[in-house]
Amino acid sequence: MTYLKSVWVVLLCMSVSAKSTAQISLHGHIYSAEARTSCGDAIIQAWPCGNTFSSDAKGAFNAECSSTIDSVTVHSYGFKTVTVQVDGKTHLDIALVPLSVDLSEITVSTLVEENTIVIAPKEDLMQTLDKVPGIRTLDLGAGLLQPILRGMVGSRVAILENGVPQVGGRWGNDHGVLADPVLYDGMEWAPGGGRVWLGPDAVGGGLMFASIKMLEADGSYTQVGTSLRIADSNAKVYTLHKQRKQNWQWHLGLSTSLFAERNVPQPTFEYLNRVYEIPEGRLPNTSGTALHSVAGLIYKSDHLGQITLEARHSSINQGLFPGIVGIPSQDDLAGDGDKFTVQLPNQNARRTLISSKWIKPGTVDRTIRLAYSFNERIENAPPHAHGYGPEPESDLSLSLFESHIFAESKWEGYHGAWGVQAESLRGSTSGWEFLLPNHYRDRISVIADYRLEKSTVSARADLINTGNDAYTEPLYSIENEEIGEDVRAIELNTVMPSWALSYYLPFERKEVEYSLTATAYSRAPSNYALAANGIHHGTFRFEQGNPELKPETAVEARFDIEKEAENFNLVIQSFVSLHKGFIHLTPTSSFAPIAHAGQIYSFAAADAFRSGLEMTMNFKIAKGQLTTAASLIGQWDLETGLGLPFTPPSDIINTYSLPVNERLTVACSHRAIAPSYITARNEDYTEGASLFGLEIIHKLEAGELKIEADNLLNTNWLDHTSAYRAVGLVAQGRWVSVAWSKTLNNYNEKSN
Repeated sequence: MTYLKSVWVVLLCMSVSAKSTAQISLHGHIYSAEARTSCGDAIIQAWPCGNTFSSDAKGAFNAECSSTIDSVTVHSYGFKTVTVQVDGKTHLDIALVPLSVDLSEITVSTLVEENTIVIAPKEDLMQTLDKVPGIRTLDLGAGLLQPILRGMVGSRVAILENGVPQVGGRWGNDHGVLADPVLYDGMEWAPGGGRVWLGPDAVGGGLMFASIKMLEADGSYTQVGTSLRIADSNAKVYTLHKQRKQNWQWHLGLSTSLFAERNVPQPTFEYLNRVYEIPEGRLPNTSGTALHSVAGLIYKSDHLGQITLEARHSSINQGLFPGIVGIPSQDDLAGDGDKFTVQLPNQNARRTLISSKWIKPGTVDRTIRLAYSFNERIENAPPHAHGYGPEPESDLSLSLFESHIFAESKWEGYHGAWGVQAESLRGSTSGWEFLLPNHYRDRISVIADYRLEKSTVSARADLINTGNDAYTEPLYSIENEEIGEDVRAIELNTVMPSWALSYYLPFERKEVEYSLTATAYSRAPSNYALAANGIHHGTFRFEQGNPELKPETAVEARFDIEKEAENFNLVIQSFVSLHKGFIHLTPTSSFAPIAHAGQIYSFAAADAFRSGLEMTMNFKIAKGQLTTAASLIGQWDLETGLGLPFTPPSDIINTYSLPVNERLTVACSHRAIAPSYITARNEDYTEGASLFGLEIIHKLEAGELKIEADNLLNTNWLDHTSAYRAVGLVAQGRWVSVAWSKTLNNYNEKSN
């Protein structure tokens, strides 16, 4: 009997063991490595038992074997079959690669929190951005401009080059972005604040320039082009070449342009109650040259992943309109007869970026970015003293040099992404036109987003260390005698936190795609807002920083709609935002001491409300297509009821494009700009405008020829957000551009 009990116990234990062994299982998700979307109805075979399972519509699966699971093989239509080792895991997310793409070819980009807008590049950056609803530009020359995203400008706008922020030096109308869209592999606009991967400055959103990507096969790719814009004699030549052989690729690009003085359709303008004549219909000393270049090397392998090294350089040399620096005289507007001459005042701007990126694909992709850049701007102007004291001995009015280091480490998988960013900015200034002291800014951020079943939650926490040096200069009496010390800036060293939280929910109803985004975020004040203290060129006013400013906070809701039909497409992106302690520059009733002169504009914090939308509609009409693009932005200071600076008036652009034949396309456009009823305390009412344009594209055997005309009727119209508007000057007059471009591909067909 004892023996039988022993046998029964052994059999019972074996039965229990068999039952527990049967519970060995593996669960996870099957998804596309490129699109980061779920792969439903995939076939999963578990080994060594060979049992077959399938994924559901969300890509989820559960596999079981009676003994153990050492690996699984996944089959899905349109994707390469893959076998993955389990290595004792109980949860495994498996990425599938399309049949036409090799795993090592994949370039991993940031996990998209929300919809972004692809921007079609044109010959220069200003033409590119001004065609996009919700974006405006402050223009002071080819390749040198300030993007205005939903009424936000300067340090409130994020500019990224392959994920690296372009920072510093963008706190004035004449301190713009240095970039040429033809030397990148694309551009995108991410509208709205609180996007965690764009950094804490993306209040209005961000512009993202995509770096050069690797070719899909061995061979070469060359794009060449040239353009000539009649009216201001803007001539440009560019080329971009890529060459790949097996695991290596190098690329080299160069663009250079020469532009003459701006033409305007007005004979006179009024500034400070004085009327000036404009000889020959152009603004003297607004010509210059621009140079942009890129060089890079890419290596990729299945073992190491993809490694990219790239260097970019931009250089601008241009004159500054006499009314931008000081009060012009009629003699200053006469010019010397040469519309290409650059005289005082003028500006030289240079920027160099050296960046590297390492991508290691896998179940969880690893990306590391390292970058160093420096930004230098030198302004020269006729020496003059603002009040008492001797005149400066040099033409150097402002010298700004800023160096920037950026690093990012990111992990990205099916369920989301997480990572760390760090950056350090060091800036030094000199010149007799003091505006900002030597300054610094350090940031470290922890970022994460997690993909729920139907939505995405994102968060970012920042720690910002910022400050500036003290600065003093002699104080003079009316007899030009030194009588004391003028304190222009006190030493500042402060640590400020900032953060962002975002919830993104896309859904579909009756073949219409919707998305809802709720964000809350804070933004630390810029060094300029904290420590400015001087006369600012381009505004002729005294600007005063406020070292007591605290981080501003905001809550924002965005609602997007997209409808796709056979002959119709509609995209609407709307937002509403409430800001606590919105930092802005506002005029005061005070005037600076006679040593500096000018009305004081000071940085202050007030509550603000912003709202607006962008809309694009496409209709197929007969053989052609009608495109309607509109933008509506409203933003108010709640304490005064006045508008915030750079609030653009509403506008709508209608374009009808008709393909005459397979090679020829003609497009007619009309842009209606509403009057600017929402004005700030330092802005005036601006009348509306009606502008007509024409574009002809002809595909030749030897490339593509494009003829484009803007403002066909040569209408006088004041651009509400133009830097020249402050001196009463209308926007650019009529121009006609003739451009030619050609793309040469020489791929190895066997490799492809």
